[in-house]
Amino acid sequence: MPLFRRRGDSPARALRDVVPLGHGEQLLAWAQEDQSRGHVVVTTHHLVFVDAAWHLAWRRGWHEVDSATWHPDSDRLTVTWVDGTDPARWVVHESALLKQALRERVQASVVLADEFRTEDRRRIRVVIRQDLATGRMLEQIIAGPGVDLRHGDVRAEAEKRLRVLRSEIGF
Repeated sequence: MPLFRRRGDSPARALRDVVPLGHGEQLLAWAQEDQSRGHVVVTTHHLVFVDAAWHLAWRRGWHEVDSATWHPDSDRLTVTWVDGTDPARWVVHESALLKQALRERVQASVVLADEFRTEDRRRIRVVIRQDLATGRMLEQIIAGPGVDLRHGDVRAEAEKRLRVLRSEIGF
């Protein structure tokens, strides 16, 4: 399977043909995933995956990323999502620029955050983030494993902490 889509095309040119870029959006970094042969792509506003056939598989805003973890022993990159959907997992070599851009973009979407623990030591984060494509501010309550946000005390504490964050940014 050829590395590039057409003779003479660079990965950047091929990816620009596939990845929709909004106003002011740029390709920042990309790397080929070893197992699927697709490409993990970092843009100014989105994390994108382009499959091995050079089709856009998905595109998600940075405010949707909960965390990204690099496992250097296996070259595995794992991205977890705020909405709790299955993590994205890739094996990516030579990815220093990709890791740096990914970290920077996730951090750029976080305006303010706080964290607390429930009585049984389970973690909850409250975050105000920015959709980098639109500039819209979003509030997120991100429950750790085993946390039930329907529990009155837990929800009340999260809402209280969100109010504090809102007041700190004049939101």
